[in-house]
Amino acid sequence: MHKLRIVIAGRDVLFRKQLKETLSIAGHGVIGETEDAISALRLVHTVQPDLCIVSLEGGAEVIELAKTIEETRIAAVILVVDYAEKDLVYNQDANLAIPILVKPFEELNLLTLIDYSYMVFSKVAGLEQEVSRLKSGLETRKVVEKAKGILMKAYGLTEEEAFKRIQQQSMKKRTTMKNLAEAIIMSYEISKPD
Repeated sequence: MHKLRIVIAGRDVLFRKQLKETLSIAGHGVIGETEDAISALRLVHTVQPDLCIVSLEGGAEVIELAKTIEETRIAAVILVVDYAEKDLVYNQDANLAIPILVKPFEELNLLTLIDYSYMVFSKVAGLEQEVSRLKSGLETRKVVEKAKGILMKAYGLTEEEAFKRIQQQSMKKRTTMKNLAEAIIMSYEISKPD
């Protein structure tokens, strides 16, 4: 089990105290507590926790806080609600992809959900980084291909020669192949007659 840095947001002081004690015994660190949604959002942005446990009464405000934290990938989120509020939460947003823990709950359920929530959060964040890296690589490839085509046409080079020229010039100029390819394309577009 990974030891997490956790922020607790909740109006119930006794609940926060009990939760903090449970988390400490389990080896997690509570790095911040707050009573309202706005303070919680500020705190989460400031301390950058691994997980935020949100147990606020207030309906839409609470759900928006949890969604904002989750969607911006600042931290994993668990929403804690009273049994009577669980249907309200589900009815308010059917697409809510945030784990919900219904009070009263067993300590084991809380700790299991913490581990699971953080694991899923980390996996999704890693996949988003991979998608971003792949998109960037694809964009670079498209630009380099276009620049190769320009060099092949302008100088009668083979595809391999054009690629090698871009590669060598990018090393010589200490810039990325994408930047050099974009410069080649821009230069070509500026110089070609309308």
